[in-house]
Amino acid sequence: MNNKSIVADFFTAAAANDQGAMAAILDPEVIVTEADSLPFGGRHVGFAAFQALVRRVFLLWRDTRVEVEQLIGDGEYVVVLATMHARSKADGGALCMPIAEVWRLENGRVKEIRPFYFDTGKFVDLLQGSPCGGELTPTSADSRVAGHVQHGTAEWNSR
Repeated sequence: MNNKSIVADFFTAAAANDQGAMAAILDPEVIVTEADSLPFGGRHVGFAAFQALVRRVFLLWRDTRVEVEQLIGDGEYVVVLATMHARSKADGGALCMPIAEVWRLENGRVKEIRPFYFDTGKFVDLLQGSPCGGELTPTSADSRVAGHVQHGTAEWNSR
């Protein structure tokens, strides 16, 4: 199986909220590095840290949808081109932003993910007033993250 197929399988597992399949695709010490300027910025290591990061990101937004438009693979790298659609929980401001993620694989597993947002300043501006600076206290409705795959495009949705 090639690396592009492995990343596509990850998005399929994420859309089905199949934590076991996602964990099998991610290296146990997977590293996700987010821009330091973001409320969830920094280095997140391991599957549990990955899950916590996803929960934190989706707690800041509502009506969140990430549409994967293309996967580009070369060697150990796969680039994910996508668009993030969301509304800030702080003020309802709309976000429609191109993003790219660089995924690095080793031995058939995802070792590293590095997301790049087109405009981190706009991202942060929309989050002003959100509880991102302190503890996030999820409600049962906020902590659910579900996904689906439609028309060959992977999407993650927050509800």
